[in-house]
Amino acid sequence: VGFLDKMMILCLLLASIITHVLAFSPNLNQAQSYSPHLGARLITGRPSTKLNNDTDETRRSILSQTLLSTSLLIPSFANAASVPVQRAVGSGEKRCREEGNCLETFELDGAVGWNWGGTERCDASDPNCGPDGRVREEPLVGKPVPDLGSFEITHVIDLTLNIGSGSNAYIETLKMGLYGNNCPGLVNEMVDMCGKGGLVTSKNLLLGAPVRIGGYGALTYIKPDERLEFGVASQKVAYAKSIRKAKAPDEFVPQPRPSGERLELARSESSARQHDAAGLISVPKEGIGYGTFLSGSDDEAYSNAFQITAAAAPDMDKAGRKVIGQLLDAKSMDALARLAGCPTRKLLPTQTGGSPLFKMAVDESVVIAKSDLAPTE
Repeated sequence: VGFLDKMMILCLLLASIITHVLAFSPNLNQAQSYSPHLGARLITGRPSTKLNNDTDETRRSILSQTLLSTSLLIPSFANAASVPVQRAVGSGEKRCREEGNCLETFELDGAVGWNWGGTERCDASDPNCGPDGRVREEPLVGKPVPDLGSFEITHVIDLTLNIGSGSNAYIETLKMGLYGNNCPGLVNEMVDMCGKGGLVTSKNLLLGAPVRIGGYGALTYIKPDERLEFGVASQKVAYAKSIRKAKAPDEFVPQPRPSGERLELARSESSARQHDAAGLISVPKEGIGYGTFLSGSDDEAYSNAFQITAAAAPDMDKAGRKVIGQLLDAKSMDALARLAGCPTRKLLPTQTGGSPLFKMAVDESVVIAKSDLAPTE
């Protein structure tokens, strides 16, 4: 629904109101009135002694003139709508929100945060397409690489994402470094999940499989310009994909959340640093697998395994989340900015984040231990 459609609705509503007022008016003994907007006399007075046939004729005349005048307004709106515009969404809504007069200007969608013009949204697979559906004037540039300070990188993870599908697909790579000396238990969980072997929390499953983000995970949630979330949405779906089946066998059992000594170790470790910059790797308070308790299903336990900050996030410190690493180079920070600025699916107008509007699959995840890293000069 665009500007033209809204104005047509308003015009038809006006015509309907006039018609209903006239239909229930006891008499039409009025003086002539003039509408500066329609540029025509709408109501013509008649002697009150002729209220039968004359009244019906007058009402029919008024109705026809009103509808004709309403139709004459529509071409002017069509001409305005035909003026070339940039691919954008909700210019009127944005303007009224900036001026603070959405209700006064009858931009009710702007008042509640809704953007019109969905058909004019930019292509979601375009790296320059913002979360509001508008094309950015300039490509996003990443923030500075987090200061390494006294932290020592023990593992490097190259996370390769396939963005979009078909001919519009493109690749983004994030190079992550982990602070294995500061939080060894949490880093080991991350290394297992991102490595070829995968994360195994129980070896006593009749039919199970390790949880691996490479090839089976995805970027599952974006809070624009604030954070990204990664995980394996469903272990059953991942296993079916690994055996090239449409569905996992009924006897398949997902890996449960970590427990016992592994869980206690994760609980005992502190965050290596505060969430005070973009590009920090963060895991839940009790470790990978405990990102949410909304679903008691083990199948979805790793759907929000870890997050990467796109800006300083003190609320993550308050939630008890723990930083275990960081992005290592400017290319990764640029990729982070682009991903954090991508469009998301929103169920409500005021919703600030959601799942990506298009597919963002983790194609590959490669872990390199410190001992395998090339020496630096």
